[in-house]
Amino acid sequence: KKFLGPRSPPPEKFIPMTVVTDDASGGCATAKTSASTSSMSTLTETSVGRTDEMNEEVRSNDSADLLRPNLSAETPLFDEEVELEGCRKVLESLTKEEREGLADRNMILRHFRAEKGDVNSAIQKIKSTIAWRKDFEVDKIMSCFDHNDEHRDGHDNDDMDKMRQIIEEENATGKAYVRGYDKQGRAILYLKPARENTKNETNQMRHLVYQLERAIAATARIGGGKEKVNIIIDYKGYKLRNAPPPSTSRYTLDILQRHYCERMHRSYICNPPFVFKAFWAFIKPFLDPVTKEKIVFCHGEGGEKIMESDFDLEIMEECAGGTKQIRAFDSKEYLYSPLDTTFDEGVMKRD
Repeated sequence: KKFLGPRSPPPEKFIPMTVVTDDASGGCATAKTSASTSSMSTLTETSVGRTDEMNEEVRSNDSADLLRPNLSAETPLFDEEVELEGCRKVLESLTKEEREGLADRNMILRHFRAEKGDVNSAIQKIKSTIAWRKDFEVDKIMSCFDHNDEHRDGHDNDDMDKMRQIIEEENATGKAYVRGYDKQGRAILYLKPARENTKNETNQMRHLVYQLERAIAATARIGGGKEKVNIIIDYKGYKLRNAPPPSTSRYTLDILQRHYCERMHRSYICNPPFVFKAFWAFIKPFLDPVTKEKIVFCHGEGGEKIMESDFDLEIMEECAGGTKQIRAFDSKEYLYSPLDTTFDEGVMKRD
């Protein structure tokens, strides 16, 4: 087939934005508002079982299923025939066990796009990610808060209990959680580095993976074919003592870029302190050029208009330009609500 060449995706530039001033307490406002309920209900009209249905198709190992026109509504990099042929070649290289390890049907497509159509590179990277997901026990991380333990033996339950305890400890200060969506239905992952409370690097990465998988699951449940998520990093209160070791920063970037490729829509850096300049200078060389273009620093005038174009500010936290007071994060409530929901939304779904 004739190679038609890559399409040019919409340009994503560094956008000057306004630093949002937080309240006097040094954190985001905590009072309730009814606006979040109405905004979320608009986004949650599609079937909750969509993610499970997609995963079942993957586990069937049916090549026809895996190569059907994809459900992704994200911007394609190549023409459809090129992407289909590339995905077919990648799929043919996978063993039965590797196919069973696919996170979802579009995982092949995301790796093909991430490698700019280089089939051999896509094969190498996706095999690496499938192996990593198994070794890092991603499925266990995702399911450790499930209440249905009746089919697990004692050893499995012990493992789940340990994983659950790890995530609970890591999440206790609210340093990371999924809350709300952008106007296109992409979930928002809030990261708050000043709230770091642990030192164990592996457990920190497990917690990060839990949050990424939760944001992905919530986005998939909303429907519309969106696969990417937004990340808002609030550096309010960040001090030099909060800075992670260089190895942790590299580990984080490795997970995001290698194993969650084509998953980040945009990352917003809010309230960057002076010491962040040194951190940015360190990690910048390790960033993929495409990833680098998706990072938005929140400073300068006109930022509120940009945020308003991407988000409903009535349901955003004040640190991200929110115009209403919304209640404080509750870790226990969040962790024990369904994986495919965001904070607040999980309570409404459960009730």
